[in-house]
Amino acid sequence: MTAKRMYRRRPVKNVSLESLQEIASLKGGPGTCVGLDIGKTEIVAVVRWADGAFECPWSIKNPSEISDLIARLVSLKELCGGLTIGLESTGTYGEAVRAAMTTAFLVVHRISGKASSDYKEIFDGVPSQHDGKDAAIIAELTCYGKGTPWTFELASETDQEIRHQVQRLEVFHVQATQWCGRIEAMLAKHWPEVTGLLTLKSSTLNKIITHYGSPAALAADPEAAENLRSWGRGLLKKKKIDQVIASAQTTVGVPIGPGEMAWLQESAAELKRCILEVKASKKRLETMAAAHPGMQEHVGAVGAVTLCIIWSLVGDPSNYDSAGAFLKAIGLNLKERSSGKHQGQLGITKRGPSLVRKYLYFWALRAIQTPELKGWYADFQKVGRRSSASGQRRSSEHRKMKGLVALMRKLSRSLWFAHTHEEAFDYAKVFPGRPLEKRNRRRRRVKVNAA
Repeated sequence: MTAKRMYRRRPVKNVSLESLQEIASLKGGPGTCVGLDIGKTEIVAVVRWADGAFECPWSIKNPSEISDLIARLVSLKELCGGLTIGLESTGTYGEAVRAAMTTAFLVVHRISGKASSDYKEIFDGVPSQHDGKDAAIIAELTCYGKGTPWTFELASETDQEIRHQVQRLEVFHVQATQWCGRIEAMLAKHWPEVTGLLTLKSSTLNKIITHYGSPAALAADPEAAENLRSWGRGLLKKKKIDQVIASAQTTVGVPIGPGEMAWLQESAAELKRCILEVKASKKRLETMAAAHPGMQEHVGAVGAVTLCIIWSLVGDPSNYDSAGAFLKAIGLNLKERSSGKHQGQLGITKRGPSLVRKYLYFWALRAIQTPELKGWYADFQKVGRRSSASGQRRSSEHRKMKGLVALMRKLSRSLWFAHTHEEAFDYAKVFPGRPLEKRNRRRRRVKVNAA
């Protein structure tokens, strides 16, 4: 690229094969790379020749001109004796062009979006960022070997169904939480006492709202106690039934109008629908995990939903070369910021999909109830507490969360090891035998007096 208007784009249809052949004979070679910056309606491509020079960016309409781009990339591969194409791993707008490049037997590498963002000022000394520059940065990082192979592979029908159920599970769970918030806000205004007696996701409370719509209607119904008993299915005691009816009779809430009553009943119906969809997705995931050859051995110890979310969002653990690589994909690898005398604390990067970490956290909460790990977790909380009462409380809470995060890392490593070596998951092998106090004890320096 020339210094003047170096990022000025030209349409890919204006790039002739003759001009590519002429330039490739002078600058091309096996080290030629192409960087693609993917957008919804436009793809920007920059060629980095083997001698380190850059070509002016090409502008490709997405998706109508993908075939034109592929034709020039195939020609460039033949002229240079090899070609590597780099893409960022952001969004799904690049899936169509990645599939087309894989079909055309072009080598595609994935470049981390964080790496290209951090490299923007190193690239030309200017902290600016735009599509043309991003494509050039991706091409240079690809040339330096900072990418990983990223061949497009269509997922199997089983994997697609697992991903489908995982997405449904999370979407309806989020919607159920939102409907709970709306119902709680309305009940706080019109019937604040009932939320202290029944949970918001209680099927009994849902039926009360759907059937009556207001505390006044419940208080006026002589058969209210019998209805609550049948809706509770024996789990709702007579004392709780009397308390609910008494709260409806003596509530201090604002009387509810017809419009607000209709909205409250609609919200309860939507909440019930979302809860049923979540249960259906969980049941389907349990069925698929029990039949999956890679998951069925770990379902009892790990949980079907957790396994399906890991396989769907991170992939098969055996596809990773090491447990550390598996942790990095999840975002549980450690980072540190230290400089001079300042020694920063270690923390997890949180770079992977957050949904995986969420369900690993739930798994850790279940794991600390097992006999093999309950004692370890209790001992972990005792290490490092402060002497003062307030300091001890803060330190205790900090140690609780720190212990859960440490356990999430160990459980992930153990899952990778068990699955890679085709063994059943065993909680007794998560911490194989060294006492916690010895492992965390600091060495004291012994001063020796000179004779």
